[in-house]
Amino acid sequence: MHFKFRHGLIILPAVCLILAASVHADAASYKTTARTVCSAKTSVHVRKGPGLSYPVQTTIRKGTRVKKIGVCGSWSAIKTSGSISYIKSSYLKKLYKFIYVSGSSVNLRSGPGTSYSSVAVVPRNTRLKCTGKSHGWMKVKYKKRTCYISRSFTSTKKSAAAAGGATTNSASASQTSDSIRGRAIAAARNRIGDLYSQSRRNMPGYADCSSLLRDVFLSVTGVNIGETTNGQIAALSAYKKPLSALQAGDILMRIEAGSNHAALYIGNNQYIHASSTRGRVVISTYYPSSSYWTCCYDAAAYCSSRR
Repeated sequence: MHFKFRHGLIILPAVCLILAASVHADAASYKTTARTVCSAKTSVHVRKGPGLSYPVQTTIRKGTRVKKIGVCGSWSAIKTSGSISYIKSSYLKKLYKFIYVSGSSVNLRSGPGTSYSSVAVVPRNTRLKCTGKSHGWMKVKYKKRTCYISRSFTSTKKSAAAAGGATTNSASASQTSDSIRGRAIAAARNRIGDLYSQSRRNMPGYADCSSLLRDVFLSVTGVNIGETTNGQIAALSAYKKPLSALQAGDILMRIEAGSNHAALYIGNNQYIHASSTRGRVVISTYYPSSSYWTCCYDAAAYCSSRR
């Protein structure tokens, strides 16, 4: 009997360690989802793992707001005081908030990224029901469909209506050329995947090289830089630069009779353009040694000067 008792003392801690390791592994195994703010439907226990066998960590009251970060079966992983806890999903209710589209002709996509297809194009000040966030993208409801919109094109308030005209500017007075460049690049990235078409260039979800750049700068500054490549060359003539001075946010321009082409340089030897050969708005590689491009234009400085 004495031997068995001692043997039990040796074995029992090992069993406890194995069980503890198992519980720890299970508690961490949840599938990450878009972060969503929820509230508790009733007073409910919050546990250390996804199951009734896990110890109670705390109890939250009805109406308490929590941040849902993942799911594990019928349980939700939530953030409480900096740690991860679990609550039965049926006891949570999503809290919706409304946001507004801050850019013009902004894509709503099927997933949180520009690689996902565009499911709709919405105008400035469209009100959307926000149900979550995911890596810089807002999860929204639009016409009963779940979509995603880049956070950089959303606001909690409506934008002031801009008066019409080529020099209209809804940008803030403190906006600088550098901030315009950054926002223009973000706007161009949002258009990746739009279809190439000259006849439908003014329709949502379509673009040619000049309408893409027109829309990009119009959406972030309210300034129209020109309807065609020739119009843009004329409007930006005072802001022409050699390719050796190219910087992110500049317009690349190929000037050749009957075959002008324009693109937005985004840095790291890449540019975004509406490609007729690839049939859509894409990112392509810029080769500094190539003679394809003629010059570049500082469209951000032009837009800043027209405020």
